[in-house]
Amino acid sequence: MNIVLITSEGYPFQFSANNSKTEFIARGLKEYGCKVTMIDTVLGTKGLPNEQIGISQKGIHYYLLPRKGKFSTIFKNLPKLWRILKKEKQEKDNYVILGMTLYPAFVLTTILCMLQGYKRTALFHEWHIGCKQPNIMYKIEAWVKDKTFGYFLNGIFPISHFLLEKGERFHKPQMILPVMASYDREVHPYAGEYNFTYCGHANYLLRNHLLLDAFKIVIEKYPKAKLTLVLFGNKKQMQEVKQFIQETTIPSIEIKNQIPEEELYRLYDTSLGLLIPLDPSSLQDKARFSQKIAEYIGSKRPIITNNVGEIPYYFTNEKSALIVDYTPEAFAEGMIKLIQRTDLANSIGNEGYNIGIHHFEYHTESNKIADFIRQL
Repeated sequence: MNIVLITSEGYPFQFSANNSKTEFIARGLKEYGCKVTMIDTVLGTKGLPNEQIGISQKGIHYYLLPRKGKFSTIFKNLPKLWRILKKEKQEKDNYVILGMTLYPAFVLTTILCMLQGYKRTALFHEWHIGCKQPNIMYKIEAWVKDKTFGYFLNGIFPISHFLLEKGERFHKPQMILPVMASYDREVHPYAGEYNFTYCGHANYLLRNHLLLDAFKIVIEKYPKAKLTLVLFGNKKQMQEVKQFIQETTIPSIEIKNQIPEEELYRLYDTSLGLLIPLDPSSLQDKARFSQKIAEYIGSKRPIITNNVGEIPYYFTNEKSALIVDYTPEAFAEGMIKLIQRTDLANSIGNEGYNIGIHHFEYHTESNKIADFIRQL
């Protein structure tokens, strides 16, 4: 099978959860025996002046498309995409997996793929109607996208049960594609320190102080506790977070960003617990399934999270995760429980790791993807 993934932006040079998941999909399909190519969406890569072609360190053949402007870029890149699709096409068994992007660009891309004879699928990883939009035009675009995108496809890959239900309106074959990771890396031993780690966007901490408020409660009872924040975002957001934390005067908080993968994994592995707050009142959190969960549990350390979205489909409280209420007091209680019961922390971490092996291992999931699209 020949499978083209038009899902990335700047792969393999730019980091994002979307690029990480797409790489796992591509690696798994390649190992399955498929011919695999990754291409930027027609929005291109920010700051890239010209088209680039190469092979990533993981052996994935890729094309990067330039970005100059926004709407003008789409129409300049469409002919490039047409040429690439034609070049990569085989005599038969041609499939494309699309990512969600600006809806006019998505529609034009599906039309190009259809004219080239590719069977079309897409990653349905967001309920755009539930996202905060900057203006009325984006709200309309989100509504139209969620209500119509499936009509252009042969199959759909929803990331969650919530999105699976939303996708039923299109009457197309669907397969839930959960978070993905590799679990064959070396896991560093837990060092016995009271370190907790959160990895996510700086915007979350700017909008919601839940984790900081929780840690303030913990540090008052256990002064040796430590909170590490691995954040991504622009310079302004990072500076605002640093300034806010300084003003809170909460001790033992360290901020990291743009750290190497090996350092990130070591940090996970040596943490007592890993934090992933999910807001039960947020449609985004109900619909999404954070790629970070798959990475976290690969460390064999327990996650502290909330009973929202996909969590109850895979995890059990105090067995494979520590599931708490969405309040600072509950998160603090969870962290304190792990400090007092390191045996429980180790047990939960090991069982969470087993959940990952059975449900999120990229080899297994990519095999399912190949079997699914072969039947379209």
